[in-house]
Amino acid sequence: MSQLVVATECPSCGAPLDVSEGANTIRCGNCRSNLLVTGRKQVLSYYVPARITEETARALAMTRPPATRVVTVELHFIPYYRLTGHDLGWQAGAAEPSPGHDAAGDPTLALFRSAHAEGRALAAAIMRGQAPTRMSEHGPLKLLDRYVEKSFVARDIPELSAYSLGVRAQVLRVELVKAGTLEQLGKAVGIGIDVPAAIARGLTDGTADRLIYRQVLARTLSVIYFPYWVIEHEDRGESWLTLVDGVTERVAQAGAPRSLRQALGARASGDLPTAGFRPLVCPNCGWDLPVSADDVVFVCASCEKAWQLQGTEMTDVPHEIAAVSGAGDAVYLPFWQLEGGARSCCVPAFRYRRLKALADLAARLAATPLRFDRWTGPRPRLRGCFYDFDDACLLAQFVAVGAGSPTVERPGGGKLVWLPFKREGRSLIDPFTGMGLQEGLLV
Repeated sequence: MSQLVVATECPSCGAPLDVSEGANTIRCGNCRSNLLVTGRKQVLSYYVPARITEETARALAMTRPPATRVVTVELHFIPYYRLTGHDLGWQAGAAEPSPGHDAAGDPTLALFRSAHAEGRALAAAIMRGQAPTRMSEHGPLKLLDRYVEKSFVARDIPELSAYSLGVRAQVLRVELVKAGTLEQLGKAVGIGIDVPAAIARGLTDGTADRLIYRQVLARTLSVIYFPYWVIEHEDRGESWLTLVDGVTERVAQAGAPRSLRQALGARASGDLPTAGFRPLVCPNCGWDLPVSADDVVFVCASCEKAWQLQGTEMTDVPHEIAAVSGAGDAVYLPFWQLEGGARSCCVPAFRYRRLKALADLAARLAATPLRFDRWTGPRPRLRGCFYDFDDACLLAQFVAVGAGSPTVERPGGGKLVWLPFKREGRSLIDPFTGMGLQEGLLV
């Protein structure tokens, strides 16, 4: 899954600083300051600076006879939503209809005939954390896993043909939207689609045949303002618009109707949320915390407290290290041990290239009692946490649905526990279930 590169400045020394989208920490290459990147899981805003001038845009747009008159030239920043995440879904095989059953009138099958209805239903299930109650009628379940990356215009503008950022999102270099930035450069178009609707649209792809339950982990929804030069032409009483891509020096849309100008007239209102930076230190003792871009939990080497990043805050997380006899040369991987609800469970908190393996491991651990002693003595090297508590709850719900539970109560609390995986060749072996993971697929 590709990541945007965010260009900003170090708050300590002012030197240029490049941050990958989704990174939680960074070290300044100039002053060596360790920085915490705040705003995790919030809808943050970025913009792409225009690379071509008004004169260049005029030249690119002049494809009509010389008599054509340019009425206006304006730089607009059109907002696009960008959704990324780790997508897990349960797909069911078609069940054999019972005698006398009217398949044409089945409301569940009717749901799957409508891609828009399916998208709304899936988004609603994700927001509620519940599965459809009729899932058992669709036959055996099959686990589907993939990485989601999708972009689309953040308001309904039927006249606009540039509905997606496409592959450009994989190579874009963006900057943080600060107060007044876009107004100084051009006209920022307002967002017209709210967050729940944006998530529903981002998860609708038309390929979810018989997909009855879904969870998206490590979900990131951001807004990217992309520059277009909007040029109005007039010739012999006829007028039209030409949109020139402000980055690639090409005409993005020729002969657009003048009504597009009215659609682009919706102005952005209020301050847009953006990423922040502050020193990466322990909130308890002020000790430097480790720099690891993907980690969402940081363990202080001084006071040994663990801190989870959520939004702009860091909260204390209970944690322990499991001591298992015979572990030997082990790799300590983090798990969320969730408490409360219908039953306790233990789900992976580390990042692994095969999402299905994480779900399989969580399912096995849910059926296995975990008995271990608490680690004492010098702390071993611990693998970092990529999934936070909320992601762990979603994964636990997903696993429970696959086991036949139609609804799952959200756990009331949880703690982090690092389990020792024994090395055997290129594999890491879980000490409780015996399941093996390929060490080379750890990220």
